[in-house]
Amino acid sequence: MANHDRVNERYYGEINSEESHEATRTRIHWMCREATGERMLDIGCSQGITSILLAREGFRVTGIDLEEESIRFAKEELAKESKPVRSKVDFRLMDITQWKERAVFDTVLLGEVLEHFAHPEKLLMQIHRLLHEKGTLVVTVPYGYHPFHDHKQTFYAGKLAMSLLPYFEVVKLEVHHKYLCCTARRRWEVNPYISPAPSEMKRWMELDYAHFAEIERSHLRLMNQRKKALDNAVEQVKRLRKQEAEKQ
Repeated sequence: MANHDRVNERYYGEINSEESHEATRTRIHWMCREATGERMLDIGCSQGITSILLAREGFRVTGIDLEEESIRFAKEELAKESKPVRSKVDFRLMDITQWKERAVFDTVLLGEVLEHFAHPEKLLMQIHRLLHEKGTLVVTVPYGYHPFHDHKQTFYAGKLAMSLLPYFEVVKLEVHHKYLCCTARRRWEVNPYISPAPSEMKRWMELDYAHFAEIERSHLRLMNQRKKALDNAVEQVKRLRKQEAEKQ
């Protein structure tokens, strides 16, 4: 079953809620700001909005995706851009794990992709191969449990950082609109036995603690609102029953 991600339409506010529009824009703009160098690889580019935005700023971007419909949409959107922008983007229908040719990119963008992998190390090893020495990896994933048929991983701060650690040095880890946003630098060589420093673990735990606390407060507020609404509904039913009994 295809995922049919419609990120361009959310970015421009054509579908979903205003909250969804804001979250999508915030996340995409964050990824664009974190990109470094000149050559970008946008893995899981979907409908192409991030690639096009970067090309408008003069970067050269290769956008790849597994879904034919998404790549077709991305190419149609790119055709609306000016010639200088069009010349800087190459959209391809392909599987990143099957990329055999040698290419070196300054930044790899991985927006809401990692959670779809039961074995993310296969993807991360390939990204490590394709990145320039000290190149940048920019990752976003849903923060915590997010019910979707193709999500094979649930990420919190520590788990995401530990997944990246053998291949990349975590530079920045933030939460924006219920999404983990991470910037990392390529390690010189892969080290599957590397362990995080105590200060790093403490930072990841504090991040999770702060956002778990906010999630619990949010759930408590929602529960109180629902209880109040239920109490009001029960009282209304009682009044209606009393009125009906008086009529009879």
